[in-house]
Amino acid sequence: MGEAVNDLRTLKYVAEIARRLAKMLSRTRYQMLVYLLEMTAVEADSLAAEQDRDRQDENKPPRN
Repeated sequence: MGEAVNDLRTLKYVAEIARRLAKMLSRTRYQMLVYLLEMTAVEADSLAAEQDRDRQDENKPPRN
């Protein structure tokens, strides 16, 4: 999963799927699993946003 972690689309996909699973399970007694999935989604979104900022910074020309 080395390169997959660095792929912005993969991170966003993981967040989306985790949120869908959490929503499905939120009606059941598996609240700890729901919490874990929600935190996974938050972390994936955070990593995606960080990598998106890094990529934008790389594309900017250096200031003189």
